[in-house]
Amino acid sequence: MTVSTTLNKVIYPGSGAQTTFSFSFAFPGGTATQEAANILVFFTDTLGNITQLIQGLGTTNYQITFNPASGTNPTPVGGIITYNPNAVPIALGTFLTILRSLPLTQATSLQNQGTLYQPVTEAALDYEMMISQQVLEVQSRALVVPISDPTPTALPAKAARANGVLGFDSQGNPITVLTAPAGTISGAMQPVVSAASLAAGRTAFGLGAVAVENIGAGLTDDGSGNLRVFFQEDGISTPQSVGPSNHLFRYLCFANITFTLARANTLFNGFGFWVTTQGFTATLVINAADTFFGATTGQSLVIGPGQTVYVTTDTVSSWFADFGNPISYNSPLNLNINASVSGSALTIALKDRNGNDPSATSPIIVGFFGQSGPVSRAVSGALSITIPNGATLGTVNGQANRIWIGLFDNAGTPVLGVYNSLFVGGSGSFTVISWDETSAVNSTAISAGSTNPQTWYTNGAVTGKNFRILGYIESAQPTAGAWTASLTKTQIFGSGVKKPGDVVQSSIVIPASGTSTSVTFAVITNQTSLLSVSSASNLVFAQAMAGVSNNTNSTAESFRFSRGTVANTNLFGNGSGQVNTPTLGSNVAVALMGYDLPNVLGNVTYAVQGLVTAGNMTYGGTMLLQEIFI
Repeated sequence: MTVSTTLNKVIYPGSGAQTTFSFSFAFPGGTATQEAANILVFFTDTLGNITQLIQGLGTTNYQITFNPASGTNPTPVGGIITYNPNAVPIALGTFLTILRSLPLTQATSLQNQGTLYQPVTEAALDYEMMISQQVLEVQSRALVVPISDPTPTALPAKAARANGVLGFDSQGNPITVLTAPAGTISGAMQPVVSAASLAAGRTAFGLGAVAVENIGAGLTDDGSGNLRVFFQEDGISTPQSVGPSNHLFRYLCFANITFTLARANTLFNGFGFWVTTQGFTATLVINAADTFFGATTGQSLVIGPGQTVYVTTDTVSSWFADFGNPISYNSPLNLNINASVSGSALTIALKDRNGNDPSATSPIIVGFFGQSGPVSRAVSGALSITIPNGATLGTVNGQANRIWIGLFDNAGTPVLGVYNSLFVGGSGSFTVISWDETSAVNSTAISAGSTNPQTWYTNGAVTGKNFRILGYIESAQPTAGAWTASLTKTQIFGSGVKKPGDVVQSSIVIPASGTSTSVTFAVITNQTSLLSVSSASNLVFAQAMAGVSNNTNSTAESFRFSRGTVANTNLFGNGSGQVNTPTLGSNVAVALMGYDLPNVLGNVTYAVQGLVTAGNMTYGGTMLLQEIFI
């Protein structure tokens, strides 16, 4: 035989460099076209996909060069495959397979009593051998039973095999298995595999209908094979209708936007979305049967500029707006205060942060302590209050004063009010009564006769309404009630701003002991203290505690405070605040205290003055000075 090898196939792994591949098995001789038809070339990529290549010059083709027959041998052997001549070699991880594949025919005809040519006979025998090798190559890739097995039973018929799996019975014969045998599939997965339908399989897997529901409403594929929670950003400039598909949207307003919300009971519990107003406003319009928490049924909610609010519903009839913190604990949003005097009247007006009247596109948002929780109101139009000529509000001629500004929630209608916390009585008496934003109060309609301190005056009386403090103004009018002097300060209320009655600062002095022999009131040596007052409108509380002795028995002393060190001046006037000791002469305790309105800004000196009826008095103690906000 001239077919000296049993192979009819060779496989080369790609190296990234090799472009020519040889084979050494025999093939039938003939024309170049006939010889090429018997050699097949296959390319296997890194994923295991197999492609039969075409002989030619293309980038995915190959060329073949055959070795000629040698000597008298009619069957040539071997050749070379040049792969992909116009591109790169096959890469690492890929394979090139060269296979001899012959038609299963017999083309040699021997004539009766004809001449028997040895090359013809040998070529025919070689061909038959190559066919046998071809069958052997296919057989080598087939599953076979061991040689010791008896002749196996044939596979079940096609109809019996449909929708089943191949299994084996107790004798090892092939059978159709409709339910996988125990042990082949775990017990946990058996109900899934045995399910009669896809829906039953999903239920057995614990997925149920969720396995076929749409991805959305916050879930999306990130493009890298991950399912992620996604908050869709949506920049908008036109009105929006909000429904179930808008769950977890983040709306960025590029204009003043009206949102029309679906009926709450058509949504699902936990439905919600964000609105960021930036420099604009958002009006949330709800169904007439729905309610924003703390508001009246059907009432819209306006979100002012510069806010990010999460809006959600309980799916019954209530909507909720989460401003991040309870709105009642926040300062008013988008607020400025303008105050000025003209025509002996003081006018206070609310403005937006740009100094304009509030409007629907630039409202002021104020939170109130409602009876059932925080309530947010919008001031969306011009709003002011005028304190007319003659309305002193309890202020005093030439005395610096502080007028507080409040906003009342009159059944959803904002109403401005003013308030003076300080009562100035006779003989140096003062009282300060602060306000309480957590309690509903009454107010009196403002007029020229509004002359009481510690009373809220508004544009028209209100009864039992909640209010918020917006700020205060300071001034000193030569004639109380004639608002002619310019204001000295306008302040918006907020964190860090004191309230009436708060201590602004304290000064405690323990001076050296002092003496006095004066029979009229004079400053006792060393008994002075300095306080730098931060506002001319504020009160000063003064207190002195001391022990007094005298080198003469049966004498008497008297003591009092003075502002400044001028002898024989009484801080409190009309003898008020004066302390007289009994005529015991030694080891007497003295306590002085009272309030003062210095009506100046800056350093103020306070002194203890005393007198003796006889002898030399010795005074030793402490002095406390406190500035009190009004």
